[in-house]
Amino acid sequence: MLATLIWVPQVYRIKIDRQNRGFRDGIKALVGSAIAWQAALFMGLQSLTFYVILAWLPAMLLDRGYDANYSDWMLSLCQVTGILGSLIIPTLAGKRRNQRLVVTILVLLDILGLVGLLLPSFGVVPLWMAILGFVLGGTFGLALLFLVLRTKDAQSATELSGMARSIGYFVAAMGPILFRSLYDMISDWTYGLLLLLVLAVLKFFMGWGAGKEGTV
Repeated sequence: MLATLIWVPQVYRIKIDRQNRGFRDGIKALVGSAIAWQAALFMGLQSLTFYVILAWLPAMLLDRGYDANYSDWMLSLCQVTGILGSLIIPTLAGKRRNQRLVVTILVLLDILGLVGLLLPSFGVVPLWMAILGFVLGGTFGLALLFLVLRTKDAQSATELSGMARSIGYFVAAMGPILFRSLYDMISDWTYGLLLLLVLAVLKFFMGWGAGKEGTV
């Protein structure tokens, strides 16, 4: 109800888009755009990491000797700091002409948090959970921001949103399965975390492209 009170007045500020581009034409334009693919894959890789942490973090901590209560609290900490990231990062990034610096900082923090999980003796788990949560929330907000900043009008934003969510969540859905499959084959979470590190580097390149000033 509160959200409704906030959003209803915004309806009168919406600029009506008079374009009537067909679905096929819109898709053709997006498929040929590097920015569209980079935005879609950035969203997918971000969500992949989020789903992996959400699904398997407690099991990972349990295998390392922590009790169930502690493991659940670490996941909760990750979620709480994610809220902060999703509020702070888009606000800061939206004020910049391009978002490449923001992408770089987030990916570096992502790598730091993953390395902390990879090396249990390196620091304390709550710190890595707080960092990872902030990054996951921030990159999600940034991925949604790209859908607006990299388009010229409402229709283009709608089309890019459809492409980014379809491709992005298809990529993301494979994450928890692949991560657990690596553990089942090797009985070690290390290789799954190494995979997330590799994907963090790939996420950097996708975000570097999507963060460049311009539109699809």
